[in-house]
Amino acid sequence: MSSQKSGNAAHDYRQAFEEIARLPDADAALPGPNEPLPPISKSEQIVSRLGPALKCLHEATAKQECDWENDLHRKGAAAAFPHMAKSQDLARRAILRARCYWQAGKRDQAIEDVRAVVVLARRVGDEGRTGLVGLTERYKIEQTVVDVLRQWLTDAESARSLDGLCRLALQPEGNLPKTGLLLERETILPWTRRLVTAGDLTAEEQKWRDQFFGRFLAERGAPWSLQKTDETKVHYTEVGDLLDLPIDRFIPKFRQYLRKLDGAGNPFSQVAIVECPGIPGAYLQWRNLRAQWTILQAASGVFQRGPGAVKEAADPYGDGPLEYEASADGFTLRSALVIDGKPVVLRFMRVAGSQRSSGIDIGRPSRAFPVTPPGIR
Repeated sequence: MSSQKSGNAAHDYRQAFEEIARLPDADAALPGPNEPLPPISKSEQIVSRLGPALKCLHEATAKQECDWENDLHRKGAAAAFPHMAKSQDLARRAILRARCYWQAGKRDQAIEDVRAVVVLARRVGDEGRTGLVGLTERYKIEQTVVDVLRQWLTDAESARSLDGLCRLALQPEGNLPKTGLLLERETILPWTRRLVTAGDLTAEEQKWRDQFFGRFLAERGAPWSLQKTDETKVHYTEVGDLLDLPIDRFIPKFRQYLRKLDGAGNPFSQVAIVECPGIPGAYLQWRNLRAQWTILQAASGVFQRGPGAVKEAADPYGDGPLEYEASADGFTLRSALVIDGKPVVLRFMRVAGSQRSSGIDIGRPSRAFPVTPPGIR
């Protein structure tokens, strides 16, 4: 079925990936969100070449359903997610065009491109239905969006333009890292039991059994493998409960839990939990981005209504509003959320009219966190 006739947005995204694959190799070295744009003549060429791919992106955005058809329940740990890296590349190109549009004064087009990227990021994460790996990729894309919007937010006019994006990003979603982790429990472990016990495996499943469990079955046997699988189910559940904790309790308790499992003789829990950077990574990225989006929304209020507007936005990780600090050329907003010993902070600069019309990107990038945050283990 063609992407135009399909109601599945994933088909349009895949068409966008195909369009990107046809682009010149020179486009692979495009500037990142915190790097200067190319000269206008080159930027115009890049924007023109991106047209077909980003047309597919916007067609996907307009659709209500997105199913990446990963077949996670059948494939378990053998499932592949080729759309994730390709989605990162698509998002990078859409953000580049958005920056070019913003610089040219085409703010509505720029915002539509960024909105499409936010929707793409949410679909890559798929509300936790692609597990922790999908959430981690989603949060990488969203961090890029935050970095760009922080640079664009310089006056009341830009603030009004960006309000809708902040509202979209702050829609309630629940504890997605926990959802993603427990999805792995409900898909990978039943898949494991089937490979270990079933006598009617397909040729593909027999290959997976040999690849993932052949050594354990040969050395320890099926009963031992099933016992360890049942233990891992308990471990998934207990770590899921830890993901409900606030950060000041999660970090020490998660470290303690890792010490209990590390080297304790369960190879399944060793790989799925002890050696999985996605658990602490997704937890911290989730909270970090919620704080940053809240700061962006509060900064929009400051630009439109003055410093008093900070009191309208409660810090999701504090007992009151965000902390506001004025400077000669702008202001800083600080959350009570502390990660790796540092609070989440964004700095905003007020830009004079001549700079505002040119769309110059100003300021340093906001602080993003790696997949495996320092100090968590």
